[in-house]
Amino acid sequence: MNNLINFFTRHAIWLALGVVAILFLNPGIEEIKTLLLITAVECLAIALSGIAVYVYTKIDFTSYEAMHCLGWIFLGVHICVGLVVLGVYIAQFA
Repeated sequence: MNNLINFFTRHAIWLALGVVAILFLNPGIEEIKTLLLITAVECLAIALSGIAVYVYTKIDFTSYEAMHCLGWIFLGVHICVGLVVLGVYIAQFA
């Protein structure tokens, strides 16, 4: 039970931002809609980074080398999500 509460408190911020961005994705001003879509996609990227760290590593992240590995995982996931968003944008508006 303590692990479940710890999990939800660690991931509550990006989860709440993602839910709020998806719920309010119907405003009239296109700039606000774009910012909310970016927020939702970034929350998805943070969630995928957390999943990738959990699935692909069993490293103790207290040493410098391990934190360097964690940064590369985070960067790789964000690059992949950004390329997917770019591809969808080009496919929709080209």
